[in-house]
Amino acid sequence: MTPTTFDTEFQRLTTEMVEIAFEYIGRNKEEVEGIYICGSMENDMYSYNVFYQINKTKVKKQDVNNFLTQKVDTSSQMQHSLMGTGNEMLLDLSDVFINANREVPTLLKMVYHPQTGSFDCDIIYEPQYSNHPEWTDADVFENWYNQEKES
Repeated sequence: MTPTTFDTEFQRLTTEMVEIAFEYIGRNKEEVEGIYICGSMENDMYSYNVFYQINKTKVKKQDVNNFLTQKVDTSSQMQHSLMGTGNEMLLDLSDVFINANREVPTLLKMVYHPQTGSFDCDIIYEPQYSNHPEWTDADVFENWYNQEKES
């Protein structure tokens, strides 16, 4: 895989991960200030999860209607669909790294600000939970959510 192909595929998949999270909240850029996407790819386990900043408050996906005036479908089915699609995209992204003979990251922390269009992506390669006796991918997400909530 050429570097250009790698970059193109990486950009396509991260954009799609942002798009599905943006679709979940009805593409509401009037009220949603930030979309925070956590993509864990550690030990062949893939976990996509998301939280939002709405009216200056960090909010988990299942609670967005408590903060949005334009309500969205937050049913369990919709949440599972979002996470399932995100997990598939993470698996595809892992394949992009493998096909380019690159180390697969353990974690992606993506932040998109719909009102400005800015996007940041932190790529982390160190183990996040596999080296801890009690942690799971859910703990990684919770830790990031709590850090951002306090900032």
